[in-house]
Parts: sequence; C-alpha cells; structure tokens
Amino acid sequence: MTVHGLATGGPTAPPTSEGLPLLGNALAFSRDPVGAMEDWASLGDVVRIETPGLTTYMVTSPELIERILVADHGRFTISEAQRETFRGVEDHAVTTTTGARWKRLRRALRPVFARDALDRYGDRIASTTAAYVEEWDDGERIDLYRELRLLTVNVLGDTLLDVDVRGNEDVVMDAADALVDRANFRRPGQLLPDWIPTPTERRFERTVGALDEFVDDVIDERRHSEPGDDACSVLLDAHAAGELTLAEVRHNVVALLLAGHDSPSSALTYAWYLLGDHPDVYESLREEYHEVVDGERPGTESYADLDRTRNVVAEALRLYPPTLGVSRQATEPVTLAGYELPEGAQFLLPQWVLHRDERFWEDPTAFDPSRWQDPPERPEYAYFPFGGGPRNCVGAPFARRELTLVLATMVGRVELDVSADGPLRFTPSLQLRPETGIEATVTRR
Repeated sequence: MTVHGLATGGPTAPPTSEGLPLLGNALAFSRDPVGAMEDWASLGDVVRIETPGLTTYMVTSPELIERILVADHGRFTISEAQRETFRGVEDHAVTTTTGARWKRLRRALRPVFARDALDRYGDRIASTTAAYVEEWDDGERIDLYRELRLLTVNVLGDTLLDVDVRGNEDVVMDAADALVDRANFRRPGQLLPDWIPTPTERRFERTVGALDEFVDDVIDERRHSEPGDDACSVLLDAHAAGELTLAEVRHNVVALLLAGHDSPSSALTYAWYLLGDHPDVYESLREEYHEVVDGERPGTESYADLDRTRNVVAEALRLYPPTLGVSRQATEPVTLAGYELPEGAQFLLPQWVLHRDERFWEDPTAFDPSRWQDPPERPEYAYFPFGGGPRNCVGAPFARRELTLVLATMVGRVELDVSADGPLRFTPSLQLRPETGIEATVTRR
C-alpha cells in the first residue's frame, strides 16, 4: 500500500531534531509539548521523533493527515499508546476498540447524537447552565476552570444521562484527573514497568473504581425507570437487544462522562480567557444575545442565529484544541511523502501546529473570530479540533452545540472579569488542560 505525499523520492528517513542520549526528544516534549512540536514542524511535513523505546512520525501536511484519517483510514488504526492510556477505564468503549466491535459501538451511539436528539438537548443545556451560574454571588472570585468543569459535568448529567449528578461531580473529575496524571509526559513512572504499583497507578485504580461504582448505580437506576431517549437508555436498549454487553454500556457511559466534561470545560475556559483580552468581541456577544434570544435564555430555537458566539467557539478551538494531537498506527508498511515506513509506525497529527500554521492562517496566533464569518478556501485538515474521518469524535456535534449555548447563556447572565496567573501553560498530557491558574470575578447582569 502507498500513501502518497506531497513529494516522492528524497531521503530514506524523515528528518529529526537532535535529542539527548537515551532520552532522545522526550525531555523537550515533556518540558514544553507545544513549543517542541512547533520547532519540529519547521523541519518538514513528516518529522521523526525519538523517545525511549518509541519512534513517532509527526505529520503536519493537511493532505497527508486527510489521507491517514479519511482516504486510507482502513490502513491505519488507533495507536497502542492510546489504548494503553485508557487501559482499565475505557477498555470496552468506542474510544479504544477497533474493527467490527468499534463499528457496533459507534452504531449504537449514533442515535444519541442525531439531529433530533441534539435539538432536544438544547433547552436543557441552557437551563442547566442558567441554574448553575445563578449560584454565583455578585463580586465572587471563582476558579474559572474548576467551576466550568463542575458545570459541564452537570450539563452531561442533565442531557446525555438524564440523571442528577449534583454532589457526585468530584467522582467524575477525580477519575479524569487521575487519567490525565497517568498520561503525564513528565511522570517518572512512565518509564517503569506496568506491574510496579506507583502512587499514580494506585490513585488511578482508586478513583476509577469510585467512578465505576457511580456509573453502575446510574445504569441500575436507568434500568428500573421508564425508558427514555438519553444516552444511557439508548445504550441499555442496545444491550437488551443483544447488541452490547453490560461492560460495553458501562465503559461508554464512563467515556462520555470523562471526555464529555473535560474537553468542553477547557474550551470554555480558553474562550473566556480570550474574551477577557478582547472586550470588543465580548461586547459583540452581549449585543448578539439581546438581538437573538427571545426570553430569559437561549435554546434550540436561537442556536442557529448565534453566529458570533459560534465563531468565538470555533476560534477558541483553533487556538486551543481539545488535545495536542491525534495518534494513529500503520497496520502495514506505508510510503508517506516518499518515506518508506514500517508496519506499526506511530503517527502524531498535531492540531496545535496545523491550527497555527501561517501557510493556512493569516496572523495565526491572533484571536480573530471574524475569520470564520466568510472563511477563505483552505485545506480541510488545516482545522480538525475533534479529529476526522470515520473515527472522529462521536460527540463533536453535541460539543459544538453545548459550547455555543453554554457560552451564550453565561454572557447573558453574568459578566466575568478574567485574569490568569501568568502566561498560559499546559499540562503535558492527553488533554490540553490549563496548568496556569485562571480566575474570574463575577458581576451579575
């Protein structure tokens, strides 16, 4: 099989950045992942990254990325590293499975994110948001990222699961934190054998066990209640029809809770951080709210008209995508941009780099939501915050709607004066989480 690149011939191996003995490029990546990727991207569209025991090829050509994710997707699979990251928490979920099983899980989840389902969620997203921010006091100083995590956990509970998660938010958040810590590139235990019970592994097992118990209770409650159209009910219907095992139901509910609150809360945090530095954009969202929203909060009916808010969301996801990159693994030898690479080759497709590449974006580091109003023609995979191809994020349509309605509801009800504890830094792990403290002072509107 040949995956054609932008050029053929040339050197037999992709260029690589000089690393350290034994550690290779690992130290640079662990210290500053986004800075390291930006430096490596200057070497070419395919770059070799060496870390202890692993060679990874970073790809920054939209055309090559599209072929890996879309045109030749059948010749690539999710990486072993991705499966290992979620070992013990999402083993039976759509995020980690492959082949016929993945297709079966994806098919079972499809009704959860169908257009009519998204329309049903809209009003509940806004009402949950309004009720949550109503609890903030005028003049209160809040930890913005934590509060938005609490909010998005509740939005998930009220919409996708149809269950009240209040009082149990930390069960979900603690497990997500333990997962991120286990995947942290700086963790010394990354280099130790799996059988060594490090504190990080013990915390992971403890918090995931608590989350499993919570999800088991949710599933048991849903099994003994009236049938609904929430995600848990849809998955249980598939189980009753013999299409899913109970373990698959549980692990997919867990996956929805973990990814479904973590990525949106980070995106909302970055959106508010950016709005804090751009009062003119902030004011335009207030104006749009009053022009569009008929009543006390937005919802399904007003979503389509919240153009400026959707543009802010799109721009925040461009500058600060949910993850550092998408990973894939070749299932057979491939030729990529003229380089012959072996079966099992690991690939990193970094959204951060593509989203800020001056080849495709004018003034790429600037926050400019107006660039989405009438965007120029550019390669499709110059922008892919939720991945792409058949294995794109199944919850992407829900996330976009959620982000828009949550942001609009907040703009209409509170004013946030946002400040950060220094320049933005990020946790070097699977999610692009803010490591810098971000706070906000609340003014009620």
